[in-house]
Amino acid sequence: MEREALAAQAWGDVADDFVTEFCGRMLASLKRRDQRTRGEWYVSGLLTVPGRKSMRALAAVADHGAAEQSLHHFISNSSWGWQPVRQVLARHLDRVLLPQAWVIDSMAIPKAGEHSVGVAESFRFDLGRVVNSQQAYGVSLANEQLSAPVNWGLNLPAEWLEDEERRRRARIPDDVAAMSVEAGVVHTVAELADSSWGLRRRPVVLDGRTLNSNALVEQFTRRRIPFVMRVDGSTRVVGFDPAQPGAGERLFQAQQLIERGKKLSKPVCWVDPEYSITRSVLVSGTRVTMPGVRRPGMPHLSDRALTLVGGWPMQKGRPGEVWLSNLLDVPPAALLRLGRLTRRVGKDFQEVSTRVGMRDFEGRSYAGWHRHVTLCSVAHAIMVLSSARRRRFAAPEELSA
Repeated sequence: MEREALAAQAWGDVADDFVTEFCGRMLASLKRRDQRTRGEWYVSGLLTVPGRKSMRALAAVADHGAAEQSLHHFISNSSWGWQPVRQVLARHLDRVLLPQAWVIDSMAIPKAGEHSVGVAESFRFDLGRVVNSQQAYGVSLANEQLSAPVNWGLNLPAEWLEDEERRRRARIPDDVAAMSVEAGVVHTVAELADSSWGLRRRPVVLDGRTLNSNALVEQFTRRRIPFVMRVDGSTRVVGFDPAQPGAGERLFQAQQLIERGKKLSKPVCWVDPEYSITRSVLVSGTRVTMPGVRRPGMPHLSDRALTLVGGWPMQKGRPGEVWLSNLLDVPPAALLRLGRLTRRVGKDFQEVSTRVGMRDFEGRSYAGWHRHVTLCSVAHAIMVLSSARRRRFAAPEELSA
């Protein structure tokens, strides 16, 4: 079949029956048969169409005269909810991938115009310039070998939410309110902790260097969410660890405090996802708290303690990375390994999510964007599980059960 040939060329061996079976299970919440059929068409197109996933190219996979219009309506104007699809996907991946963490990663979607929902000019640290783009955050279930996104949030600037005409054109629901980027990030991951998702709680891992780390720590603390967060070396912390000579209860830059404990650092091994090899890094840790972060009933520094972790290359030098965590009973070496899962997610996003069209949605509506990234997440999961079956990370019956 032509579709099988395209799949083999673009992705390797992804069996049609696996795609059909997996889509059938993930899309079972869609009430109508025609919706489930269109959902499978869409996912099949994401998996088989090379290059940009335009609606016309995706419709060509269905080989049906009205497929383009039908798929456009299915994504942008239909009534099916994306949340139940994300929940069943997350429960399945939680069971078969046995994730170590929920990893948050940002996604910028460059746009030429101004009509795509949420698009605005913003400075991108990864690009070093201001770009016109949508800003989104995904949450992936991750271990050291595999990761897959299961939930998404789209940052909507105030100029979108306060403009009634823009809200109407993009069909932004009335209950979507303005929130800071940090609050949006926490909200996106906090949804997974709701009992309706049925997931085992995992620590949240993220790179917070471009965000307000104090605000994130405060919100994670208030919601009692365990976290491991990378911070900038200039982040202000209060050191009070008695094991650190001269630390006392003083304000430090995070990197400065970590360097004081370098003599106590120990080597730890971690799996480099870029080359699938084991590397070593020196790690040290100390107890700190964040200035200004308060909670009722926690008057003492020790009640609000965090672990500050630094990592060095095995060669001498300054710490290459600094992390904060409220997992006080977890050793610094294990916290650093959890933090390194951001590299796993970043690699899988570039090699899988990007290739199944996560940034390619052409529509302008809020619901359309959410439905598109949800089906891209299903396509990503198919690729990850198919790869795992081939590499014997898990038995085939476990991955499709």
